Amino acid sequence: MKKKAIVISSVVAGLSASAFVYTALKGVDVASMDKNVNPTENFYEYANGNWIKNNPIPSTESRWSSFNIVAERNNELLRTILETSAKTKAAAGTSQDKVGKFYRVAMDTMKLEQQKFDALKKYFGQIDAISNKEELITRIAQLHKLGVGAVFGFEISQDVKKSDKYSPYIAQGGLGLPDKDYYLKTDERSQKIKEEYVKYTDAFMGMADAEMGIKHETDPQYGKKILAFETELAQACMSRTERRNMEVQYNPMAFDKLQGSTPQIDWNLYFNTIGLKKELAEYYIVMQPAYMAVVNKLMVYDLNTWKMYLKWKLLNSTAPYLHKRVVDTNFGFYGTLLTGAKEQKPRWKRVIGHANGMIGELVGQEFVKVAFTPESKKRVNELVDNLSASFHARINSLEWMSPVTKTKAMEKLKSFTRKLGYPDKWTDMSKLAVTEDYYVNNVFSSSNFWFEFNLNKLGKPVDKTEWEMLPQTVNAYYNPVNNEIVFPAAIMQPPFFDPKADDAVNYGAIGAVIGHEFSHGFDDQGSKYDASGNLNDWWTENDRKLFDARTKLLVEQFNKFEVLDSVYVNGELTLGENIADLAGLTVAYDAYQRSLKIKPSGKIDGYTPEQRFFIGFGQVWRGHARPEFLRQQVVTDPHSPAQFRVLGTLSNMPEFYSAFGVKSGDKMYREETNRVKIW
Repeated sequence: MKKKAIVISSVVAGLSASAFVYTALKGVDVASMDKNVNPTENFYEYANGNWIKNNPIPSTESRWSSFNIVAERNNELLRTILETSAKTKAAAGTSQDKVGKFYRVAMDTMKLEQQKFDALKKYFGQIDAISNKEELITRIAQLHKLGVGAVFGFEISQDVKKSDKYSPYIAQGGLGLPDKDYYLKTDERSQKIKEEYVKYTDAFMGMADAEMGIKHETDPQYGKKILAFETELAQACMSRTERRNMEVQYNPMAFDKLQGSTPQIDWNLYFNTIGLKKELAEYYIVMQPAYMAVVNKLMVYDLNTWKMYLKWKLLNSTAPYLHKRVVDTNFGFYGTLLTGAKEQKPRWKRVIGHANGMIGELVGQEFVKVAFTPESKKRVNELVDNLSASFHARINSLEWMSPVTKTKAMEKLKSFTRKLGYPDKWTDMSKLAVTEDYYVNNVFSSSNFWFEFNLNKLGKPVDKTEWEMLPQTVNAYYNPVNNEIVFPAAIMQPPFFDPKADDAVNYGAIGAVIGHEFSHGFDDQGSKYDASGNLNDWWTENDRKLFDARTKLLVEQFNKFEVLDSVYVNGELTLGENIADLAGLTVAYDAYQRSLKIKPSGKIDGYTPEQRFFIGFGQVWRGHARPEFLRQQVVTDPHSPAQFRVLGTLSNMPEFYSAFGVKSGDKMYREETNRVKIW
């Protein structure tokens, strides 16, 4: 699977989607609104109430939103692409041949039932044969090349302090539960999840015992020992909030220092096994030294426990690509228990997700031929220009920022680059092997391809044309080390953008997304990168203090949003996204007001231009989620739940107050001294 850059900020997490057919809206989506709700009391319900009532969460989903609706349309298109490729006798080695083989093998469930765990036998045998620490290191390295995240992570990425070069990164990893908190919390629900995790691991290993047909040792305390081992790792992990701060994770070490800090890990052996050329690495960036110190300590752990752990990582990583009994067991834990989904998606939809993860660029090349228009690209480019001009003006008029910092901010904004639609050049995947034997082998082949693809970057010039998202992904991102904003083709589609729709709605929707990504360059973490993309503090000390005081207020606001009974938004974890939402919508509003001077607009469907702008923003985030999903989201996701992205952002905007007559005493009202204005 292609690796994302280490520091990427996106507008939404965890959804891949697009659109190719849509009925243009001249104004807002009136049918989705609940006019029985006062917009000054709960604007989210006002803008989306009827949509939420009429669109229950399907049994296969843990949440349902406008992103999912677009994903459904997108899936039909991708299904056509994959099925057509699977039925076509394409020339061997061509993109269509590889896409076709991948889909045929993935959809052949009868063959998967016959094969069971056969594809994993040799790897289990290799793990069982481990007899010393050196062989343990070798197996960990081999699993990493197969995409199995055991113990720690390793990758090559742009150096955040020298953005014109690639450096190796070593980071924490290897947990089976979504976050360290799942291991360390002791409340009733957390205890229940840990108990079920033990049952899940025991059941999974029992299946492997019964079906694999090879002799290997099985411990009756398997699940408990896995939980205990991973808990030791979890205790040493940095929290997700701590990991937002790249400065504390930038710990470059020369090889001798790396080896000296973790003497039980033979790094020469590890690097030789993965194929890293040490002479090309000036240093290694250890993102969590305290975590690696614990890994070092565990290297002298009982080898039988290590074998159990590595086999577990291999099994759990490959579960979605095996036979039905395994897939169902995996879904029962990760799908139903953790996110609340009632049943699995149809196999073809799951395989589309796998294809995007493994051979996504090959599929994307076909996707953009039918799902992206030059007209959309031209219009979005114009919007980006307008948003950039608006952001420039807002920086220039800031009363709290000194002239010296403003100059640096202007320099950074001017240096922004943009990528729209899809890459100018696609990755050469001619060396990717796709066969028709085992589905898991194709997964391993893809993982190994991308691992080596990233490994081969070391010592070469940084390729700034590379994309970190597929064109079929409904999302956008800001990459601070390239100082770039990126908008895949899929997000330049309705309801996010429609070239035939009312400008107010477009500015409130895609305009807010564009502004959001611009703003990531100036959020609490993105603002630490300079115009060249280097982690380098360009602020005066006083300006940073003034900025931090404003962002602290935003943290306090979001900490008070109750998602479920006694479950609150984590204002620290979500701070960057909340800053980007507020600044992005503010800048989009300014840009829209500028456009009205050139192209005036009156009421449509009874709503003023300003009202349509805010409704357009609110309706982009329409959706709802199961309690299980929301509990996981507040722990693991740097994005606030959708309704609070709307309520929290709008409650800070005086322009919204004017548009809808919000006054003191209304639930959407905040006292002026409690409103946040940053950019």
